[in-house]
Amino acid sequence: MKVVALVSGGKDSIYSLLKCEQHGHEIVCLATLQPPAANAEVDSFMFQSIGTHVVASIAACMELPLVMHTLRGQSLATEMGYAPTEGDEVEDLYALLAEVQRQYPDVEAVNTGAIFSNYQRTRVENVCARLGLTSVAYLWRKEQDELMQEMIDADLHSIVVKVASMGLHPRKHLGRSIADLYPTFLDLHEKYQFHICGEGGEYETLTLDCPLFKKRIVIDAARIEIHADDMFAPVGLYCIDALHLEDKTADAFPPPPPSASSPHPGDAPAMLVPRALRPALPHGRARSRIYRNQIMVSGLTCADQTLPLPDQVHAIFATLQDELRLHGAGLGNVLFVHIYVQDMAQFAVLNAVYGSYFPGLLPPSRSCVQVDMASAVQLDCLALRGAGADPFQLTATQRDVLYIQSLSEWAPMCIGPYSQATTIARSVVCCAGQIPLVPETMTLLPSTSPTANLHLSFRNGVRVLEAVDSNLRHVVSTLVYHTYTSGVGGALADLSREQLQANAAHLDAYAHDLDSDESDDEHDKTTQRLALATRSPIAVVAVPMLPKAAPVEVELLALTHKAYATFAPTTFHCESDGLRSDVSVLARKLAVGFLFVAPDATGDVCAALRKLLARAQLTWRHLLHLRVHLVHDFALPSGLVDVDVATTFVPVEHIAGDAACVIQLLAMDADLLETDLWLARQL
Repeated sequence: MKVVALVSGGKDSIYSLLKCEQHGHEIVCLATLQPPAANAEVDSFMFQSIGTHVVASIAACMELPLVMHTLRGQSLATEMGYAPTEGDEVEDLYALLAEVQRQYPDVEAVNTGAIFSNYQRTRVENVCARLGLTSVAYLWRKEQDELMQEMIDADLHSIVVKVASMGLHPRKHLGRSIADLYPTFLDLHEKYQFHICGEGGEYETLTLDCPLFKKRIVIDAARIEIHADDMFAPVGLYCIDALHLEDKTADAFPPPPPSASSPHPGDAPAMLVPRALRPALPHGRARSRIYRNQIMVSGLTCADQTLPLPDQVHAIFATLQDELRLHGAGLGNVLFVHIYVQDMAQFAVLNAVYGSYFPGLLPPSRSCVQVDMASAVQLDCLALRGAGADPFQLTATQRDVLYIQSLSEWAPMCIGPYSQATTIARSVVCCAGQIPLVPETMTLLPSTSPTANLHLSFRNGVRVLEAVDSNLRHVVSTLVYHTYTSGVGGALADLSREQLQANAAHLDAYAHDLDSDESDDEHDKTTQRLALATRSPIAVVAVPMLPKAAPVEVELLALTHKAYATFAPTTFHCESDGLRSDVSVLARKLAVGFLFVAPDATGDVCAALRKLLARAQLTWRHLLHLRVHLVHDFALPSGLVDVDVATTFVPVEHIAGDAACVIQLLAMDADLLETDLWLARQL
């Protein structure tokens, strides 16, 4: 893509240009917001201003044009989300990029050096969306110690031009390079949780040289200004009064190998060939289930299959809105959507209509697969009354959304009206379906290897989980869709278990804070948590097609760190009369997992479900949803046709473990989850 680079002069914005070029993008021009007075600093939540008067020299070093705009707005709209606000500094960014588009109409994307600031990222993404540009942030969520070492190894010569932190002193540290101060930063991190890359405002930098520069910047005169002579955290600036550019021999900066998992060698396994469409299931009708504020609506299809696809989608959403309205909710309360399509080739048409119903900042997470059914589209969704009307009000505490639209090396960006993850009641994380996209290019792996594709899907999933205070060790349910032939399903199940177990004994940064040794049963809790990774429910089913023709899609349900440490999840396994159950349990709060039905099963499915609920100290009324995956020509288990639970019937090609049917169940009390976290002083 042709890219404009937002540059402050600091290490992050310049190093992100190196990453941008490494990934094949063309930098067309630089752009910056300058303070009203030269060599001044402004009070901004968004932009670094110290050193921006040197950006013109940086543009000259790179031999690129520079577009500038004066920063006149203030930080007015300071909530995490952003809507256009007159007089806000973000509107200066909009004006700057609009001017870039006027001068360089072929620009397609905006590159920034954002690392961890959701506040900055969401505002850049907002402006990009309004201007039809793609946000690029290749440093997003990179580990700060690793990132700093990368910068140093890449010969990025940046000096500190502002300090404002305990342990940093203006007369001692200003003007020194990041390579020189890296050991100091590491030491301060150990002592004070200092942000190594300065993400907490501890310091700011100015870049004098990097491999992209045709010339280097040489400082001729500078002075130190003390803004706050505080005993513990003095604030000082390194003000550059004179400089010149010096010619240098530009060394080529070799692009690194792709950071995604390398394709595994071996023959490509056979892929499924879709069969003729099966007749419509006689039991496929819309059903809803309500428990307290939780609303589950399933089996939504259009009654008139002769209508064009857009009209069918509109009809489905009309039905959904009526159903939600009946229970005092709306589309803004929807948390997760499952979409089943007859033909994935028509997904773009469907997605355009779907997106018109979720235009806001917090779209629900979703998963989409193609299945062998007569209806063109089938949809089900989970909603939580009161969770989405205004996410910035203090009362909206039961829903948190991760919605990142920037291209990065972190995880695939959201390229449609869905979010990467939705957290319910600060406890349960619903991840969008993860396919093996290489994040920095948003392309599939060139290999069809099941191992490589599943590994990348899980890697994308765990990075999403880590961004919402969870990880693979906290996964309570894994559903893997794939398009390989039947012999691969068992291997995918084993590989999925390996992914979960690899993190079983790992103690993350939150463990020491949350796993207090004051509890008498701490050893038992630890044993239970390790058991979760080794016995967490996994199901693997084959379908004809997945989004972007991916061979694998992984759908993860996990607990947050706080819920995991507070509630100590357990697993339950039972096998009898051709029925096998694997369920994760939080007593009185959550039961999620799978009931596998053998072709010759004689057991009562509904009785088995009641037994599972009893083990979780839940009742039938807590059971929100049953997702019934059926292999071709298998008769529906008795009792499920008229069950009084929201039920989705999903035809599949085959199921790992030679089951003829696998039923995914969800029983939950979101109110109790949040209440018990509050009682445990975790909220």
